[in-house]
Amino acid sequence: MTDMDERDDAPVTERTLSRSDKIETLRYDVDAIPRVAELLGVEVERAPFRLPSSTVWQLTVPGTQGRPVAMITLWPEIHRVDVMAGPAAVVFTDVRTIDLVPGVEVQFRRGSREFLIVAIGGRVIVRA
Repeated sequence: MTDMDERDDAPVTERTLSRSDKIETLRYDVDAIPRVAELLGVEVERAPFRLPSSTVWQLTVPGTQGRPVAMITLWPEIHRVDVMAGPAAVVFTDVRTIDLVPGVEVQFRRGSREFLIVAIGGRVIVRA
């Protein structure tokens, strides 16, 4: 990905790249992790494992209406997000930005415009 936001071709000059007053877009880095946890209403913890050069983070999102929880593992150093939800496992690489949709969901976006959504309540959606 170049230093351009592909959705509106505007130069990316700040850490916050918002294009809407409701949706906030952040670079996928360690500074974005507390914001993801806050939107999902969960605590963030260090994973029990790590990369040689960086920390890996985990969040557990409770489900609703009897659905199981989603476990999110964040690897900002290598631009990767893993999600375990019920019997499904998603490994999403080349994540460059995160869209925070207040009261709704977090969208992890690749440079190629594909995305992984984790909604409040644990629903997981992939468009790849």
